[in-house]
Amino acid sequence: MTKMIDSVPVTRDNIYKGAARLVYSDPDVLTSFPGRFESVMAAATYVLVTGWEDFGATTEDGIKITREAELSEGIPVDQRVTPLNEGEPDKWTMGLETSLLDTSLANVAIAWQAGINHAYIAAGGSAAQHALDLDAPVAFTERMLCAIQEDPKTEKLRMACFRVVKPKVEGGELAMSRADATELPVSFTLAADENISEGYGQFGRIYELD
Repeated sequence: MTKMIDSVPVTRDNIYKGAARLVYSDPDVLTSFPGRFESVMAAATYVLVTGWEDFGATTEDGIKITREAELSEGIPVDQRVTPLNEGEPDKWTMGLETSLLDTSLANVAIAWQAGINHAYIAAGGSAAQHALDLDAPVAFTERMLCAIQEDPKTEKLRMACFRVVKPKVEGGELAMSRADATELPVSFTLAADENISEGYGQFGRIYELD
């Protein structure tokens, strides 16, 4: 289903010059990492390929992707001023944070690693409704995730895609406030795929159209 922002369709002019479009894969439909930009979204029509879904609008702060190297303390060696391999990367970590304006139960289910989203039809005096189970699962669901934006400086469409994405449910909150529109802060752990060799994008890839 196409998500709308105040009834404004997702287009290059209306969306991509602002906050990025955040999309995720359906793990039951897609298992292979996208090989090209068009494997996720048609560059001419902005229509997502089957198996990719929109998270909907984010706040004006957009999306923040972080990358960090934990540096090695090195190996002490006699008669040497500094240890061997001191300061070399020992561990890489990446993450993504944003706040969703679309607080649908489908988005809450992913952000909070909740349970099944049940649908009930109107019957016996009860209205049609959905009910989201708030369970305590022992494992996180892995998905692929892509952030798409027109770069403000180069005006080129750019897409950052990640292979192994899990929700990072730390202090997750769904505010119910009178003063402001409800937002859904979300954060994800972007993990390296251990089955991918260096030189092939272990975390993922950034695509940019010429």
